Formats: sequence, C-alpha cells, structure tokens
Amino acid sequence: MGAPEVEAEAGDGEGTGWADAITGLSEAQPAASFCAGGAGEVEGDPRSGVGSEEEEGLERGTAFLLGELHKVGEVLVEVGSTSSSTHGWGPNAIETEEELESCIERLRSVALERGKADISVLRRRTITEDSGAKRKLHLADVEVRRRAGNPLEVRIAVVGNVDSGKSTMVGVLTRSMLDDGRGSARQKILKFSHEAQTGRTSSIGQHNLCISSTGEILNDSTFRQTQCGEVVARSSKLITMVDLAGHEKYFKTTAFGLTGNLPDYAMLIIGANHGLIGMCKEHLGIALALKIPSFFVITKIDICPEHIFNNTMKSLHAILKKPGVRKIPIMVRTQDDVMTCARNIASDTIAPIFLTSSVTGEGLDLLRQFMNLIPQRYEWFGKMSLDPEFIIDETFAVPGVGTVVAGTVKSGVIGVNSTLLLGPDIADSSFKPIAIKSIHYKRMVVDKVVAGQTAALALKKVKRNQVRKGMALVASSFQPEASWEFDADIAILTHSTTIHLKYQAVIHCEIIRQAAKVVAMDCEKLRSGDRAIVRFRFLVRPEYVCRGTRFVFREGKTKGIGLVV
Repeated sequence: MGAPEVEAEAGDGEGTGWADAITGLSEAQPAASFCAGGAGEVEGDPRSGVGSEEEEGLERGTAFLLGELHKVGEVLVEVGSTSSSTHGWGPNAIETEEELESCIERLRSVALERGKADISVLRRRTITEDSGAKRKLHLADVEVRRRAGNPLEVRIAVVGNVDSGKSTMVGVLTRSMLDDGRGSARQKILKFSHEAQTGRTSSIGQHNLCISSTGEILNDSTFRQTQCGEVVARSSKLITMVDLAGHEKYFKTTAFGLTGNLPDYAMLIIGANHGLIGMCKEHLGIALALKIPSFFVITKIDICPEHIFNNTMKSLHAILKKPGVRKIPIMVRTQDDVMTCARNIASDTIAPIFLTSSVTGEGLDLLRQFMNLIPQRYEWFGKMSLDPEFIIDETFAVPGVGTVVAGTVKSGVIGVNSTLLLGPDIADSSFKPIAIKSIHYKRMVVDKVVAGQTAALALKKVKRNQVRKGMALVASSFQPEASWEFDADIAILTHSTTIHLKYQAVIHCEIIRQAAKVVAMDCEKLRSGDRAIVRFRFLVRPEYVCRGTRFVFREGKTKGIGLVV
C-alpha cells in the first residue's frame, strides 16, 4: 500500500502527474521555456577543430580518432564517408570492396599502434553517388575502442511501473540468460530477501554489463556482482544499470536514484500488456524534468494481445509528440536503426523504442548492440583536470576496514592517501580534513579514480555515525560551506492553488533530499506554469549546494523543477 498522496499523483488523469504536468504545459506559459532545450550538460559533439580538413587519403580523420580515444575511449567512424563530417576516415570515395577492406586494415593498424585500441566492423554498405556518374561507393561503420585498462563507464537508470519487468530485464542482460516467465532472472540480482519474496525492488541496485574492446559481451550465466572484479578488469566499456523501484511506495527512493546517481540515460521499461500507466508516467516525467535522455523498452510482447499492444504504442507515441516532450519516436527493428539511435541519443531529441521479450529473447540482440554503441553523455575528460569533488550516496561499516563511503567522482582525480574535506559535518556543519585509506572501483582495489567513475572510499579515523548520504568530499581549494538557504530559478509544473511565502516542499537535488520552505520570491504569488526566482531555506540541516545544479521538488500533487543560481 503506497502513501495516499503518491497514489493520487500516479492514478488520476487530471494532469497532476509529472508526465501529465510537463506535457500539459502550453507554449505561452513561462514554465514551458524551462523544459525546452537539449539535454543540458552533455558530451555533445565538440568536434570542430579536431583533425584538419587538409588531411587527405588514409590519414583523413586520424587526428580526430586519436583525440577521441584519448578523451573518451571510443569513437564510431565511417570508413569511406562521402560527407565532410569529422567522423569520416580514409578516402571519401571507395569504389571497390578490395579498397574498402584495405582501408579497414589500415584503420586497424593505426588504432592498435597509435591508439592502443581495437576495431569492430559493425556494417558494410553500398550507396549510389548522387552526381551524374552514378557510381557505386562502398562504406563501412567501424567502432574503435581503447583496450582494457581504464574502462569507459556509462550509467543507465532503469525505471518503469511496478511489475513491468525492470529487474528481470537487468538480470537477463547482465547474466546472458533468458527468463523462465516466473522470475528466475530477477532472483539473480535482487539484494534483499523480502524483494525476492515479493518480486518487487525496494532499493537502488547497480549491475554491470561488461563489454570488451571488440564489442563482445563478457557477462555469462555465472557472473556474480560480488565477484565482478576479474571481468571488469578485462572490460573496455561498462554499462552500469541502476535498477530502481517501480512501486509508488518507493517513489522517493527512485527519485534519489535519478538525481543522485548522475545517470547518462534513462531506460524506461513498459509492460506491453499494461501500457504507459501509473508510476511509469511519473518516472518519465522526472527524466524529462531533469533532461535525462530516455529510450523505451517494451517488454512482454510475447504474451500481449495485438489490440492491447497497439493501444500501448498509440499512447506512447501520443505522449512523445506533446509540446513539453517533442521527441521523435523511432521503432528499432534493424541494425541501421540501432546505428541511427546510438549516434543521436545524447541530443535528447529522439526516443528509441525497442520491442523485447525476456522469455523468448526477441529484440534483446538489438538492445545489446545499442548499449555497446551508446556514448557517454557527460564530458568527464574536461573535468579530470579540476580539483576533486566526490558526492556520497551510500555509507557502510566494513569489519576490519572501518567506515566506507560510496558515490560518484564529479571532478578531478582522487588517489590513495589523498586528503579531502568531508562535510557538512552532522554536529556543526563544518568541513573537516580526512585521509583516504583505500579505494575500490567495481570490486577492484585501485590506486585512483577519476571524474565520472563510481567508487567506494575507505576513510581514516572516521566513525560510521559521522557520515551520511548527502555529504561530499571536496578539495580545500573549493572553500566549501554548508548553506541553510539557496536561490533558484524554478518553474511550477502543477499546483492546485497559489504558492506564497513559507510554502514547503521536498527538494531532490543530486544526493540532497530534504524539506525546504520558500523565504523570498521575486513575485507575489505563483501558479501552475509560472516561473520565478525564489529563495529556499532547508528545515532540518544545512547542505552543500552547488550552482548550476538542476533539481526537482514536490509536495502532494504539486510538482516543480529548478536550477540553483
């Protein structure tokens, strides 16, 4: 049984849910401009200036390729590309298959010798030139990926309504097995006994899909999350799937996972036989509010009647075309569709849709290919040169080790014996220097972790009751301070009456989850669809809040989004 207020926002159709609130905005409302635009801080396509246009022959695109391998670890290139795109490599008009194969071998040699990388040919194709000659030209799409040693990590939040098959899908993908229709796959990944008994996830679980430099899935049916270090060490790319709860009772846990784990993408699981209902729409709305690019996986297509399936697809397409969303739905049925979606997903303008069954295995190969190609969204490379910052989303007391904190490195490099400031302190809200005793990354002992990686840090001379979720480890150069109050540019998505001073709501801002009240605003009152600059004051304790952070807030049926200024 969920809380009544949450059930109301999930159940009624009066435009009070997250998805309904965003899709219901009209272009005339100020809040609509807050939801418009791209995906925020993304890796994007900063390709200009990398690799000169003067490069000719086989060397065309080499500078760009080596630069991307150094910065990101992988790049998708088009051998024989006829366009001026920096993704092209080699001659721009290849007329024979032999010449194409020769170019691919040259690329393999360049990648190995100069980039310590392997290549995998994804597809070969033939096109007819548009000019009068009407020549047939040969092209190949090739994935170039750095060899194992410092794996590229992409985080995907797995969300959707209760009983839609989220944990089953994660189990099928990370164990390279099929489900028996009775939950055998999800039993492999559930963390607690009560989850296994009820079949419902109530916590945040992280599960790794390990991929080699040639695109091979390294996970097998014997893969265990607690013993994954050996497999991770052989991986060149890691897909970290953050399995979140679907039941309305655990909505705040799911909201924490979407904000605090800094996911690159959201994988929205929709049961074909149930449709886009309940918390499925709420999770989609949160992803839209946080500008997390999303793709959709329709499960259970093997047991869904045709008319129900058609209704599900019709309602999904209708939501994607509404003003607050405006995404182009793409049904992924072929490898060409996979390539198109993987290249454009980070732009947050498309919505790939996969049709799958965890029992028959239908559609799973296309989903695995997509995950193999999906790029990092955040531009972490540029943040590695900054001072270190680490946000804490979990704490542990490990016998024989002491206090351990888990979280994400937001910037810089953190090494063993580094001294950082831990805070805000539970007692006096100060930041106190502590030393890092040891570091684990994906169950492996490492000397350092860099921006964009999740890690567990053992702290010296710190008791478990001195740390909590929501704290941070930062360099002294940040001169960090805990704040009781912060200013934000907010947009009200839905509210039944008006918002005045002293209005209270729960703030979800990355790892921060706390009630706050409005103590100042630049207008007299706010209604649904309005936008304003307001000052929030935390009610329980001060927090470490950073400028430019996007957040959501909620209170009953009221929902809003904001940006710390």
